[in-house]
Amino acid sequence: MAQQSAALLLLLCLLPALPAAVQISARGREVLYLAKGESVKLGCPYTLEPEDNGSGAVGIEWIQLSPDTVHPDSVFLTYQDQQVRYPGTPGLQHRVAFVQKDPSQHDASIQMANLQVSDTATYQCRVRKHTLATHEVTITVQEKPVTPQCWTEGEQVEGSNVVLKCYCQGGSAPLSYQWSRVEEDFAAGELPLGTGQGHIPGELYIHSLSQQHAGIYQCRVANRVGYSQCRVTISVGSGAARVGVIVGSILGSLLFLILLILLIWGLLWCHRRRCCWREVPGDSRNSASATPGRASPQHHSVSYLQCQQCEQGDLGPCPVHALGH
Repeated sequence: MAQQSAALLLLLCLLPALPAAVQISARGREVLYLAKGESVKLGCPYTLEPEDNGSGAVGIEWIQLSPDTVHPDSVFLTYQDQQVRYPGTPGLQHRVAFVQKDPSQHDASIQMANLQVSDTATYQCRVRKHTLATHEVTITVQEKPVTPQCWTEGEQVEGSNVVLKCYCQGGSAPLSYQWSRVEEDFAAGELPLGTGQGHIPGELYIHSLSQQHAGIYQCRVANRVGYSQCRVTISVGSGAARVGVIVGSILGSLLFLILLILLIWGLLWCHRRRCCWREVPGDSRNSASATPGRASPQHHSVSYLQCQQCEQGDLGPCPVHALGH
């Protein structure tokens, strides 16, 4: 009796290990990270056991599983009675298709094109005849990092501190930033001494800049589905060049100031000369007795004398008499 019980227990233990009538030969549950816009093949090859070789057709379903119990699962592609149907939403059904023209020939794999972030989900392949086999694939669709911006802050002269900055405006999180110095063969090399990553992602500090820091630096921004990069060039100038720039700036400012003073003086001199040669008030009787249209000689001599004194600054403000002339 004890021997029969032991044999029955052993048989029960072996039952879960017995092969199902329909077997999907793909790996266990797959997890894929894919970039937006790419295409992917979701594999679902299968085999039929002898007990499934009888009458009846193979039925295949591809289902987008709901992440919660509130929304139902969505069947978006089926094969039944030698017909392919697309019962799913239009956003997905126009981008999926079976890899084989006849999925009943032991391959229910599908191709998904132009992946979108909204396609992130777990997909289940179901193959049924007299028995049922399933296979699941979880895909996460992300956006690749866009081309970042690279720039420097600080003077590139010996002894100064310089900050290299890198910022990426697009791409699915999390984004990782990594700086490197480009070698002669354009490969990414190690950073020289005196450099360090900043507290903010994308920053690289160079302390006490020297000639050993000169070169091309590359920032690489990456996530699970791709990367992008940008470059900046560090050229180290000497302290003498810095002094020359400062001296040149000062001399340029002084020259501009001198030219401005000369311009103002010239404008004042021209204004005084025009004011001086206007009609100077004289004896009204001489003006009245003079022939109309002709100025008195005495009037001209007085005007000329006063104009000379006016030009020399002896008369003070120039008189103005006939503003309407």
